[in-house]
Amino acid sequence: MAQAHTLYRLQQIDSEMKAKKTRLLEVVQAQKESAETAAARGRVETAIAELHKWQAQHKHYSLEMEALAAKIKQSEDRLYSGSIKNPKELADLEKEIKSLGRRRTALEDDILETMVFVEDAEGEKLAAGVVLTEMETKRESAMSGLQKEQNGLALRLHHLTQDRKMLTAEIDATSLQEYETLRQRKNGVAVAKLRVNQCQACFTTVSATIVKKAEMGEMVYCGGCGRILVS
Repeated sequence: MAQAHTLYRLQQIDSEMKAKKTRLLEVVQAQKESAETAAARGRVETAIAELHKWQAQHKHYSLEMEALAAKIKQSEDRLYSGSIKNPKELADLEKEIKSLGRRRTALEDDILETMVFVEDAEGEKLAAGVVLTEMETKRESAMSGLQKEQNGLALRLHHLTQDRKMLTAEIDATSLQEYETLRQRKNGVAVAKLRVNQCQACFTTVSATIVKKAEMGEMVYCGGCGRILVS
């Protein structure tokens, strides 16, 4: 096979490898958690933290209420036991019971308020969890196809790499170096097809002599873009 045609075949392999590598990167990236899913997960974590905060606050108030109820009962038992005879001591005890009662009333309000916050946090946690579950379900359904595509791309790239290795062995060192230099300078495309008398890379019209030489497999170049031309 003429060197020009062998280079064109190499160009086809390299172009396909470039496309496959680009798609492989896209497929790998698509399997990573999206910003939207990460945000949904963050929303769930925030909701859980908020719920735990209000649950802890509710527990704190409940424990304080238990201790307060026990203290009130103890004080009321002393008051009505008849064991205290001193009027001042009795008055102080009554004052203490009233103060404890006011604290109990305030604490009851605090407990009711925290219960509302707990319910709100539970609702937010549930809503956030539904959104995250929906996103993860969609991602999992897509993962199977993406993984299959990734495996297929990797296998195809392996075969193309082997084909390229065998093909470059058929090309002389000078032509191969020229091809690689052009490929770097011409955005990955060193060899262009001729259609009638027009370069399909830059659409420059070439002379009949160039067309004839290309048909004979000689190394000819486009006067417009400088790429190797093949018929």
